[in-house]
Amino acid sequence: MKYMQGIIYRTLTIIVSVLLVLATMFFSVEYTLVFFPLYALFLFLYHYKATGKFVFPFFAYLLVAMFYEVLFLYDYEKYINIISFLHITSQLLFLWLLKPVIKVNIKNFSTHNITELVIGFLGISYVIGYVLYLIFPLIPDLTLFIPSVISFLLIIVACIGIPLFNKHPDHIMLWGVGGGLIAEMVCAFTYEYVSDHRAYIVMAHIFGAFLKIIFAIYLTRINEVKAFDEEEDYI
Repeated sequence: MKYMQGIIYRTLTIIVSVLLVLATMFFSVEYTLVFFPLYALFLFLYHYKATGKFVFPFFAYLLVAMFYEVLFLYDYEKYINIISFLHITSQLLFLWLLKPVIKVNIKNFSTHNITELVIGFLGISYVIGYVLYLIFPLIPDLTLFIPSVISFLLIIVACIGIPLFNKHPDHIMLWGVGGGLIAEMVCAFTYEYVSDHRAYIVMAHIFGAFLKIIFAIYLTRINEVKAFDEEEDYI
């Protein structure tokens, strides 16, 4: 029963995400704000029903992320320090949620695809580096922006690294989360500083919804994943 309730709330989350995207395409920012708390609420309820536990860090993560996303839409430059502080907080909560699976087990690292990994790493580094190169001169206050960037990079490293050093297949979802974070960042800052075409903020919403849903699904399985990894370590 709880599993079915969880599926219902996850479906509601997806529906709200689609409505947010449609509203962003056709209406101004003010008409989209109602969807952010609904999205966060349904996603939290999905996790709660799927696990049977009230995980406060996940609730706080969704709440903090909702606030900085709304402020970003309103006026990023005006609220940059508040947004940066909230972003840092959300990233710390993200890392806290990943704490059970953050470890480096060298024997699980496979060298079979090392060429692809190096190419992927260089590609990701180029995209992030180039975007930062473009926007750094435009940022009005770097006081908290730089720590915010550092926390973002730590999350990307964690999302890429955990699947490389752990065998459970569900870890692959973190690559989707990391990719979603990068794509959301690129689209959001392109909209803010390069082009105000609405397609960019629509894409940012799509990637933002995608990564949070995948992350929530991953968290519902994290205990089983951790137990599997620990069993593998003893073999």
